[in-house]
Amino acid sequence: MIIRQLPSLATLPEVAAGFLPNLLDQQADISKLADIIQADPALTARIFSLAHDHGVRFAHDVPSVSEAVSKLPDPVVRDAVLSVKVFQAFDADYDPDSGRVFPRKRFAMHSLATACAARKIAEIVMPEEKAEQAFSAGLLHDIGKLALCQAMPKSFDKMVEQAREEHKSLGAVEMQNLGLDHMIIGKRLAEKWHLPAEIAFAIWMHHSDAEALSDELAGAKMAQVVNLADSIARHCEIGLSGSFDPVDIDDAARTIGLSAEQVEMIAASLKEEVAQKASLLGLEMTGGPAAYCEMMQETAADLAKNNTTLSSHNRKLEADAVGMSFIREMLAGAEPGKPAIEIGAEFVKKFQRAYHTGPACFYMPCGEDGDCVEAAVVDDHGNVHITVVPVTEQRVIPEQIESEFALVPANRMSDLLELFDMQIDFTGSFAVPFMAGGRAAAVMVFEQRMPVESRMLAERLEVLTSVVGSMLAGARALEEQSTLAERFASVLNSLKESREELTQARSLAGIAEMAAGAAHELNNPLAVISGRAQLLVEAETDENKKQMLSQIRQRTDEMAHIVNDLMSFAKPREPEKVRIPVMDLIDSAVKKTQVKHGLEELQIDYSNIQPEWQVNVDSEQVVTAIANVMSNALEAYDGGEGPIWLFGSSKKGEQFVVLQIRDQGRGMSQRTLSKAVQPFFSDKPAGRQRGMGLAQSQRLLRLNNATLTISSKQGEGTSVTVRLPRA
Repeated sequence: MIIRQLPSLATLPEVAAGFLPNLLDQQADISKLADIIQADPALTARIFSLAHDHGVRFAHDVPSVSEAVSKLPDPVVRDAVLSVKVFQAFDADYDPDSGRVFPRKRFAMHSLATACAARKIAEIVMPEEKAEQAFSAGLLHDIGKLALCQAMPKSFDKMVEQAREEHKSLGAVEMQNLGLDHMIIGKRLAEKWHLPAEIAFAIWMHHSDAEALSDELAGAKMAQVVNLADSIARHCEIGLSGSFDPVDIDDAARTIGLSAEQVEMIAASLKEEVAQKASLLGLEMTGGPAAYCEMMQETAADLAKNNTTLSSHNRKLEADAVGMSFIREMLAGAEPGKPAIEIGAEFVKKFQRAYHTGPACFYMPCGEDGDCVEAAVVDDHGNVHITVVPVTEQRVIPEQIESEFALVPANRMSDLLELFDMQIDFTGSFAVPFMAGGRAAAVMVFEQRMPVESRMLAERLEVLTSVVGSMLAGARALEEQSTLAERFASVLNSLKESREELTQARSLAGIAEMAAGAAHELNNPLAVISGRAQLLVEAETDENKKQMLSQIRQRTDEMAHIVNDLMSFAKPREPEKVRIPVMDLIDSAVKKTQVKHGLEELQIDYSNIQPEWQVNVDSEQVVTAIANVMSNALEAYDGGEGPIWLFGSSKKGEQFVVLQIRDQGRGMSQRTLSKAVQPFFSDKPAGRQRGMGLAQSQRLLRLNNATLTISSKQGEGTSVTVRLPRA
């Protein structure tokens, strides 16, 4: 729905202030605007789309904005730029960066930085003619974010804030909340607007594992270039991308064949080049030109509206004169990747115009089980409204037209059409099927207002709908292929994480083998050393020697504990899962923490822990895991006494109980946070801790189908989230 509701991207008012005054002059030299156009994502996307529509042929078959502007007619470029939307209504005090979680100005700076870096990388690793295209690919790589920000700004701000708090990539948060990410949205917009294939591929795959992209894939090199350029822009902290996961430049550079020195040279000159582009776009403006931009926006909108109205009237006159020629128009407009519902909507609009019908609609079953209907309703004025509604008891395809073509009255379809919110006079309304493979793939319902002999109308419609039925079948097949491709891309995106998990699993296997060997080789000698030292202590009379012998025994005992800790981490026992109340686990963990730290009472504040919550886990293992987290929370304070906050949540129907354990201690740096669950890692002074607490907690929780995630900010505290499987 985001893609269908978004005809184009919006630009910033500062950018509009730069080009609108010039365009009001009909004699203005359009070529002078090329630099502004190719530095703005909204204008770049619009020009590429127009170049496709006008059949522009590019030198070396490498599309570029500058060549498109030079080859498109000046009136076409002028109308396109005048009609571009300006982001957000504003007043004299408007500042697009004030009070926004995702400021558009800073995001524009990130897009420019990625574009400049992509061009410099392409100059090294790609043919010379690809450099400008790489700039455009970098500029447009995050148009999916622009679309989300434009279509659902409040929800998008919340997702950016979540990514910031959880130190995640924005794509991962989008997938969690929406079921798709800005890469897929960007790819679909690129297909809708017919952006160049290599740029569309880079938009889709620029966050995929660079090593997993085969060089044989068309556009793979461009996607790798944009991947590295995005990482460099984020590393240089130019603008804001909306993602807060760690940046890894080395792997991306190594995959594409760049040395560390080359990356450093690109990064060194990046801020200056971006500043020049930002100045060209007027991004240094604050709120001064707001009223002027508003006036120019209104003027441009009026001009574009008048032009659109005139074009609409011309098309209507042509359609009336040509009559049945819209069949040829349908075939000529058949484009790969066009959704079936849009094909149907286009047909209904043309049919309504040619036959002067009243309201009409096109609908087709959808969903894996056919339990919903996708419909395009066209009102009296030709406005299209696309909707998806669930169906339960209603018959979607009338029985008379389920397996053969016929023109039938629509008076028995009122229950179904009411779901589409369609206002229609059933007295003179009819339904016809779109046949494909001997079955009705879709249905059109229309209100007939002009007197047409039914038999003649049926004959004409049978030919028309059979052609469109074949187009619908092809479109559906392409949609299914596209869905499979997107799922494959999601698998590629998760490949890097899977590799890391595999590496960690192999590391654990190595630790287990080492621990077993260490226990065998070290425990017996350590026991002998400890025993002999005890005997010598008992026989020794010299106090200095007795003290040294006691230290030897103490250190051997510590070594034995280290070996035992390593063994219990690497080879824990199999969990014995039982159904147990969550509160019982918490109480046991609190007591265990009190004993470990020698506290009479633990300063802990509970919130929303429901007594009816029960989980299916090994109580001893999970208690140990939670107690380790609480111990870490206490040790985050200089005094080692807390306080600790524990919040619970579990919505109806969810399969997990979520426990969040927070402290306001010293917090962790990003480096410490990235290694917090590694065995034997500790940021405390040597000899103070063995660094097994959080590592053991994660190990034990995984054995119980539970998870542990950590977020922390230095100087503000740490939050550990534990998800336990509900019983």
